[in-house]
Amino acid sequence: MVRTLVWLLLLLNALYWSWAQGWLLPYGFGPAPQREPQRLTQQIRPEAITLLSPDEVKRESLREPSDDTVCLQSGPMDAAQAEAVRRLLQTSWSPESWLLMEQSDGQGLRLRLPALNPAQQARLSELSAVLPSGALESCPEPETER
Repeated sequence: MVRTLVWLLLLLNALYWSWAQGWLLPYGFGPAPQREPQRLTQQIRPEAITLLSPDEVKRESLREPSDDTVCLQSGPMDAAQAEAVRRLLQTSWSPESWLLMEQSDGQGLRLRLPALNPAQQARLSELSAVLPSGALESCPEPETER
């Protein structure tokens, strides 16, 4: 009786292992495949991601911003104009280099380019062609607490 139970358990384990390995899929048995190809197609520039060690993160956070960066912003735009600007920026600018934000008075959106390096500054002409006013102005200086 115990011998039969042991052989039955061994057979069931072998059957489960075959099922889990997918060896029974040609016969219609097996686990459902776990794939999500839509996630791969939704990725935006995955090659731009770099992993940093904790030491590298500390060095990056301590590094002072360089003096050759410039902060620019554009005037207010409506939703249609903002969508045209967003399409251009999503295709050719890095996501951390721009920000579309709602104005404080709620009268449209404002494009902000917080830290443009010289290479990005050279590409401003393509962006100015899409902006409604075509002009970019310097960002206001942050207010200091008294």
